[in-house]
Amino acid sequence: MADYIFCLRKKNNPRIDVRICQKKCLFKDECPEFLDYQRSSTDQSSILNSRLIISPLLNPIASKN
Repeated sequence: MADYIFCLRKKNNPRIDVRICQKKCLFKDECPEFLDYQRSSTDQSSILNSRLIISPLLNPIASKN
């Protein structure tokens, strides 16, 4: 699912996909909305690290039965 931020530079349609902002915007290093998004996404990624979640079917450790 895509995340959106409110772009202060766009007047007609200020809602913009974060991926577009990351790749194309020249002002992303100074944009308060983008910087807030980056801070919140790094906070969530430290909590929800997908590398730590392993499916039981793919788990190489043998189960004890």
